[in-house]
Parts: sequence; structure tokens; C-alpha cells
Amino acid sequence: MKLTHRFTALLLAAAMGLSLTACGSSQSSSNAPSATPSEQSAQSPESSTAEDTLAASGDYALKSGKYVIGLSNSFYGNTWRKQMVSSFTEAAEEAKKKGYISGYEIQNGDNTVNTQIAQINSFILKKVDAICINAASSTALNDVIKKAMDQGIKIIAFDSIIDLDGAYTMDYDWVSMGEKKTQYVMDKIGGKGNVIVVRGPSGAAPDVGIYQGITNVLKKYPDVKIATEIQGQADATVTQQGILNVLSSLPKVDAVITHCGADSMGVVNAFQSMGQEVPLTIGDNTAEFMTWWNQQAQKGYETMSVNSTPSCGAGALWTAVAALNDVKVPQKMYLPFIYINQDEIGQYADLQAGTIASPYMSYDYVVENILKK
Repeated sequence: MKLTHRFTALLLAAAMGLSLTACGSSQSSSNAPSATPSEQSAQSPESSTAEDTLAASGDYALKSGKYVIGLSNSFYGNTWRKQMVSSFTEAAEEAKKKGYISGYEIQNGDNTVNTQIAQINSFILKKVDAICINAASSTALNDVIKKAMDQGIKIIAFDSIIDLDGAYTMDYDWVSMGEKKTQYVMDKIGGKGNVIVVRGPSGAAPDVGIYQGITNVLKKYPDVKIATEIQGQADATVTQQGILNVLSSLPKVDAVITHCGADSMGVVNAFQSMGQEVPLTIGDNTAEFMTWWNQQAQKGYETMSVNSTPSCGAGALWTAVAALNDVKVPQKMYLPFIYINQDEIGQYADLQAGTIASPYMSYDYVVENILKK
């Protein structure tokens, strides 16, 4: 049975509708492996749709409120972040329709701390009730976030989190993900050869954790050499250009360990444009890579694919609503990865172009898979 992925044209339109400015963008609605808690595979049960959500009751029941929730997103420059913002938007619209919030505002940044500090300050001035933060730094925002919390604003840091007592965090086990995909590569290439390592947005928690996981494994294999490291920014175009800049000077490349986000097709395109066979490349769960992989699998190409879940934007929104309703929300929470193996490719055949495989995070999903864990 094919999985249904709820990132439709409506979601993409919501993302594209955000107008960018030099200081970021904002959208205001101010009318106002086996599955563990941190990973899921293509075999995971389908989550409910937006229309089926909000069935949680008892200790997790929500009530009507006039809350306004802000999203401070440090970076908007790749497919993953755009889909994350779309998922936040869809969940916020649903929460508003049901009367659980009165409005929301989205501000997208340029991956600099100063811009994000300005975003958070603006939310403080507007007296929002909660801020969901995908952070440019784990510590550099602490002063302004403390200022927000002193004003009674709930802080939910997710994906790229912060290190600050009092804030709710929704993290991924980045180190584990880096280790697992690197070990897969080591097993496939026999523990020797040359690899390219593709990095993500510099300084962000995902890049730091994933790279630590990669190096944790690589140091066990002295016969494996890092031919080069590319700053791919979790973006296919940036990754492609980075590899093209150095590929002709490299020894034979046996594998490419990508970051995640949306960089894998950049690897594919770089090697193909140079007339070279695409080496073992870790996938990123994008529709484009899944389509390419499905075609190449018929010719014997094997790999695995993994990514975090861009629908965590919706997860953060519902967590904020829960916290504002005095629902018991853990201070530290973990979000799931989606691992896709060779025999699961067909289950993603209907994945919409321009999206990444990710379950829809309804409120019920958040309660069962995040808040109760």
C-alpha cells in the first residue's frame, strides 16, 4: 500500500506565499533499521489528516483560546525549511479554524543570529503567547529568549534547538542518524575507499550532530579517506556546485555521505554532468531523489535514504498550543526520522515533486508520538 503524503499544492502555495525581505519574511494571521521513538520507516502507520485531528481528550484536551503563536525560522533557503513552514501554516490554520488560537505570525530569516534576535524581539513587542523557534545557534539567542520567557511567553525550540533551561525542546538524535548512515556506507564499501562528506548549514545543531556521528564511525576505519568536505547547506544546487568545483581533482570517489535536507540530487547531478558514474550516495527522502533511485534500482543501484521530518513545523505548533492549555508537555522531546530501505522505494512512488517524505503531524499524532513518549 502506498503511503499518502499530505504536502499538496495547497501547502506549497502557502510556503511560496511568504514574501521575503532583507530581514526575513512574515506571514500574519492576526485576526488576531526498526522504529524507535526517534525514527520511523516506511512501514510506520499513516497518521490522521488535518480534518481528523484534535480528537485527543482527557489530560490532553484543548479548549478555545485567543492565543497568538509566532514562528521564528532562522533559514528559509531549502526545500526542507519551506516544507516545514508549510506544515506549520497548515496546522496553525486548522487550530485557528477550530478556535484554539486567534492568530499566528511567521518570520523567516537569513541564517544569521542578528536577524533572528530581531525576529524574537518583534514577537515580544507584539505580546505573542508562544514562539516556536528553529534556531540559528544553540546559545547565541539565549539572552533574547530569556527576555521572552520573563514576559511569560512559551518557547518551543525544534529541529535546530537551543540550550537554555525553561524552554521546551523538540530535538532529533542527529548523532545517531549520522552514525547509522555512515555505518551503512562502511558496510557497503568494505571499510576502505574515498568518501565525500556533505555538510549542512554551518553552526546549526543538525550539522554539528550529524558530523559528529559521521566522524564517530569514520575514525574506526583508517582505510577510509575523506576526499573532500562540501558545504552543501542542505540544498541540491549548492551541493552540486560545491562538488563540481573539486570533482576533477579528486581520486576515485566510492561513496558520498550526504547531510540531509535536500542535497542528494545535487550529488547525482554533479557526477552525471561530469560524465561519471554516481557512487553510493545516501538519499534524503526528497521526491526527486526517490524517483531517481527507483529508476536506478532497476539497474541494480542500491542505497538507503534518511531525513528528519519537515512536518515537525506542525508538531511544534501543536506542542505550543498544548503548553498554552496547561497540557503536560515534557521539557525535552524527540522527533522521528524517516528511514527508507531498498525494498520500500515503491511506497513513496506518489510523493509530490518538491516535497520530502514526512507524516502529517496532527495533534493526535503529536500526543501519541511525542508528548507521551
